[in-house]
Amino acid sequence: MMPLHANTAPPSAAQTHGRAHEPCTHDHARHGLVSASRRQWAKGLVAAPLLAGPCVQAYAGSLEPQEGPALSAAAMAARFTSLAEGLSAVARIEPFTITPADLPWTQALGLLDAGQQVSFFLDGLWWFSKDHGRWLEPGFVFFARVAGTTGNSAIHNCMQNTGTLTADRAGTLQIARSVGEFANPQGELWVPLEQYLAAQGQVEGVAIVWSGDAHEGLLALSARGDAHGMIRSELQRMRQERLMPKGWHNFFAFGDGGIFSEAPRGDIACETHKNVGILQYPLADQPLRPGLQLEWTWVVDRLPSALPEDALLNHDYLSIAVEFDDGQDITYMWSSTLPVGTAFRCPIPGWNAIETHVVQRSGTDTLGQELHERCDLFRDYQRLVGGKATRVVRIWLIANSLFMRQHGQCAYRKIAIGQPDRLQVVL
Repeated sequence: MMPLHANTAPPSAAQTHGRAHEPCTHDHARHGLVSASRRQWAKGLVAAPLLAGPCVQAYAGSLEPQEGPALSAAAMAARFTSLAEGLSAVARIEPFTITPADLPWTQALGLLDAGQQVSFFLDGLWWFSKDHGRWLEPGFVFFARVAGTTGNSAIHNCMQNTGTLTADRAGTLQIARSVGEFANPQGELWVPLEQYLAAQGQVEGVAIVWSGDAHEGLLALSARGDAHGMIRSELQRMRQERLMPKGWHNFFAFGDGGIFSEAPRGDIACETHKNVGILQYPLADQPLRPGLQLEWTWVVDRLPSALPEDALLNHDYLSIAVEFDDGQDITYMWSSTLPVGTAFRCPIPGWNAIETHVVQRSGTDTLGQELHERCDLFRDYQRLVGGKATRVVRIWLIANSLFMRQHGQCAYRKIAIGQPDRLQVVL
C-alpha cells in the first residue's frame, strides 16, 4: 500500500513531542484545532501502520505470517451449503472475493429486508506493507452496509473473522474493504483512487443470509458439524458481544473486536491481541472549567509493547482518554519505558493533528496492582493543547496491539469526571 500523508500540518500542540509534563496525581493506597469533518477524516487514518519509514525498516521481516493458504470462497460456500441442506433457517449463501481492484460498494450480495440478519465468514490476508512483513486479518479490513432507497446504513466492520449484521432498513447488501481509507460512517473514501487501488491482499468470504434469527440458525448448523471452526467462532463472538458495557459504543471505524467486556463485578475488562479498539462514552454536560478532573481506577496486567510507544510501529498501548468539543483529545497511557509525565503527539499520521498522549504510568513494577489516578483536565488542556474547547464530550478507552501483534490486558474499575464536589460517575 502506498504511504498515507496528512494534508495539513498538525496544530501547535505537536510541539509537545517528548516534553516532560507535570504528571497527574497517583494514589497507590486506594484499591491547534481541526474541524469536525477534518477530525472524522483524520481518524480514518488509524490503520496507517501503513507508512514505510525508518521505524518500519527496523522491524523488516520480523513478523512474517505463518498461516497456510487461504480457504477459497467457493470451498467455504460448498461446506456451508452441505451443512445447510434442507435447513429452513438459511435463506441463501453468497460467496465473494475482494481484491485490490474492487472499488468500495461495487459488489452486491442481494436484497435484505429490514431486520433480516446476515453472518459473514472470512479468510485471507491483507497487506499494508508487504515489503516489511506487515499484514492484517481479513476481519479488520472487511466492511458491509445496506443500501436503501432513502440512504445507506452505517458501515459494519466485523473486526474479527466472523460477524453478523442486522439490516436497519430494506435494501441491497453491499461489501467493501478499507484500511483507514473511509472518511465517515457512510463509507466514503477520502484517499485518491490510485492510492486505494495500490493495495495488496485478498479477502475470501461467505455471507449466510438468514430467514430467521442468526443465533438460532448457527446453532442449527452447528448441530450438523462445522466449517473449519468458523461456526463455533461466530457463536463464541456472539456470546462475547452480549457482554458489551452498557452506555458505551465502538468508534465508527472499528467493529466489536471483543476487546472490551463487562466483567462480573461491573468492571470493564480489556484484552487486546493483534487488534485495536476504541470504546466511547458520551457526556451530556462537562464544561471545560478550572477544577475539571478525571478520576479512574485500573489494574494493568500486561502491556502490549515493550518498546517506546512514541515511535510509529511501537505504538501499541492501553489508555483512557477524553475528547473535547474542538475535536482534540488527550489520552493518558501506561508506557513500558517512557518516563511518567512525557507528553507527545500521536505518531500516526492524521491522528497527530488531534491526539496528545500523556504517560500516566511507566514500567512493569506495579503491573497487577489496583491503582487510582486523578488528572486535572483543564490544566492539561491549557498546557498541552491550548485551543478553544469549551467542554468534554466523550470518554474513551483505547487498546491497540495492531502494530506488533502482542498481548495487552487490563481492567477499569472506577471512572468519574467533573468538579471535585460534583463528579459524574461513569463506571
